[in-house]
Amino acid sequence: MKDEAHKILESLPGKNCGQCGFKTCAELAALAALHPDVLKRCIYREMPSPAAANYWPITEEITWNDALGREYEFILEQFSEDPGPRETIAPLNPANIEKLAVKKGDILYGRPSLVGCPVTHVGVVVEEPDYLNGAITWCIVGPLAARDQGREIGYYQIIAYDGLVRHSREELRIGRRYYFLPRTCVLLSRHSGVISALAKRGNETRVRLEGIWIS
Repeated sequence: MKDEAHKILESLPGKNCGQCGFKTCAELAALAALHPDVLKRCIYREMPSPAAANYWPITEEITWNDALGREYEFILEQFSEDPGPRETIAPLNPANIEKLAVKKGDILYGRPSLVGCPVTHVGVVVEEPDYLNGAITWCIVGPLAARDQGREIGYYQIIAYDGLVRHSREELRIGRRYYFLPRTCVLLSRHSGVISALAKRGNETRVRLEGIWIS
């Protein structure tokens, strides 16, 4: 039975995100060795293992449609040096930044307001907060990170996304609003945003998107 659980564990993504109801992928694999149907709880089940890739694979079979069949123009990926997708956010109550003494390296969690996202996000602060404007730059990580040391910031507004574009079906231009799919979006739902900065480096394009909306 242990061999079977180990085999199942190797097929799991290794995110230890907790969204299946277990703290770790190993716990899910142990139960799946007895009851295979519980593997349906893993929303990343069709993704490759960590040894193969960190996220769901991008292939030549990109459909350019999100989970609801809506079209988008490009896929937004995280910077290779970041632990997750990079966002700049502002809590609806900016005073909480100073009240909580938020600093670089802190783990925070909250839910985006106004954009229509029902998912609570957990992030690690990657830059010292802007106490003047109440802005935080963080990278989204799995919810497991918040279990021991996370602090809640409540609702927040998304100011910008920063990331890489390697797959696009049209030329990108500053000042235009696009539909795009964040590569790690749990809902596989298209977002929209206006490109406010753009820099091409080889086969990659680094972009900054503002005016974020899920639509």
